[in-house]
Amino acid sequence: MKRMSLALAAGLLIGLTGCGDTGKGGAGDKKLKVTGPGTAVSVKPGATEQFTVSVARTNFDDDVTLDFKGLPDGVTVEDPHKIDKGVKEKKFTLKADKDAKENDGGKEATITAKSGSITTDPAKFTVKVKK
Repeated sequence: MKRMSLALAAGLLIGLTGCGDTGKGGAGDKKLKVTGPGTAVSVKPGATEQFTVSVARTNFDDDVTLDFKGLPDGVTVEDPHKIDKGVKEKKFTLKADKDAKENDGGKEATITAKSGSITTDPAKFTVKVKK
């Protein structure tokens, strides 16, 4: 009876306090980080401009899908919004319509990366449309 009570008490103690998992992730947790261009990207109306996006994967190496938001009106990212398995950085092409309005101060845009169930915090960068 004493052994059973001791085993029950030990099980209850482990259940209440956990078994050392702090919830902060262990060595096998998958992590993903996206980094946009380090400086503002400037594009002229009717033109294109390339910029680089980097991803850092931890404990996995799958394809990463990117979502670009907040681009100025008339500005798009032409390339497929994907960084393939095994690739750490990729050049993308920003395209401004010929009618895109100038914005000398620039507009803050964001890039969010996703792979499976992992989604990053948005990375910010500035897009300027100017002649």
